[in-house]
Amino acid sequence: MKTILVIEDKTEVRENLAEILELAQYRVIQAADGRKGVELARSDRPDLILCDIMMPELDGYGVLHILGKDPDTAGIPFIFLTARIDPAQIRSGMNLGADDYLTKPIDDVDLLHAVELRLKKSQQSRSQSTIDGLAGLLEALQQPAGTSYPCVRFAKKQLLYAEGNGPMALYFIQYGQLKRVKTDPQGNTLITALSKGGDFVGLAALLLNMPYTESAELLTDAQVCTLPKAEFLRLLTSHPDIAAYFMRLLAIELTQRDERLLLLAYQPVRKRVAEALLLVQRTFYSPADAVGTDQLPPSQLSLTNPAMSLSRENWSQLVGASPETVIRVLGDLRTEGMLELSGSQITLLDSDRLARLKH
Repeated sequence: MKTILVIEDKTEVRENLAEILELAQYRVIQAADGRKGVELARSDRPDLILCDIMMPELDGYGVLHILGKDPDTAGIPFIFLTARIDPAQIRSGMNLGADDYLTKPIDDVDLLHAVELRLKKSQQSRSQSTIDGLAGLLEALQQPAGTSYPCVRFAKKQLLYAEGNGPMALYFIQYGQLKRVKTDPQGNTLITALSKGGDFVGLAALLLNMPYTESAELLTDAQVCTLPKAEFLRLLTSHPDIAAYFMRLLAIELTQRDERLLLLAYQPVRKRVAEALLLVQRTFYSPADAVGTDQLPPSQLSLTNPAMSLSRENWSQLVGASPETVIRVLGDLRTEGMLELSGSQITLLDSDRLARLKH
C-alpha cells in the first residue's frame, strides 16, 4: 500500500483529501503545518507528498526546499496545492523541483489521476533510472506538458529568470521565442542572445554554478519545460553522452557570445544592423534551423521569406545603438533594395548582400 503525506493547515481540506485517498486504498498521514510535514517526510518516507503553498511558520516552498536538499527525501514526488494558478508562483515551484500543481477546490478525479500518474512515473524512475541517455532526455522534454517534466506557458514579456539570481533549473523551450538581455548601471540594455523552440536556456550559469549574468525575457507566448538542478546534475554524472552534449552546447554558446561582443565593440552600426537582421532570420525564421516545428503554434511556423517582426526597442538592443540610428540605417538598406519595411515588419530581399556587409 502506497503512503501519501498530506500537508495542509486547513483541517477541513486536509481531512477531505485524506478521506478520498483512503477510499482509493492509499495509506495517508497528515500534517497541519510545514514543520510537522518535514518531520513526517523524514520519519515515514512517504511515496508522495501533497502540500499546500500558503501556510504559517513554514510554507510549501520551504518544505520543498528542505526536503530537496536531503538525499533521503529529494526523490519523493511532490505536488503543490494552491488556491490560484500564477505563472510566477508555478515557476518558483518548478525551479525547486515540484512535479505538479492542483488548484483548489480540488476535483476528486483530478486528485486521484495526478497521484496515480506521479506514483507511476516515480516507479518507472526507480526501475530505469528516469532517463536512458541523451535521446531519452530530449524525447522526454518534447512530450506534452506534464507527462515528463513540469511545463508552463508563459506570456510575451514575462521573465523566465532575472540577472543576479542563482540558477535552480535548466529550461527547455518547447515553443516560442526568447531574448537574453544584460543591463549596465546606466540602464542601457543589450540583447546577448536569442533562443527558440528546441533550445536550452540558463545552461552557463548552471554548469558554472554562478548567478545569472543576464535576464531571460519572452518575446512571444511560449511553453517552457524545467529540468530541476538536482536532476540535471544527476544526469550529467550518470550519462557521459548527456554530459558531452551539454559541454558542447556551452562551448558553442560562449564562442558565439565572444564573436557577438567583438562585433558590437569594433564594427560600425551599418554592419551591426546587417548582423542583427541575419541573426533574427536564421534563429527564428530559417526552416533549416527549425526544431520541433510540429509542436509550434501555426503563427510561429517557419516561412520561406517571412516578414520579421520585432519592436524598435528590441532592434535597438540587438544592434547596441539608439532606435533612431537603427531606423535610419534600415531606411538606407531599404533604399538600396536589401529589405522591405512595413510598420514593424521587415522582409529581407537580398540576404547575400547583407552578409557581405559584415565583412
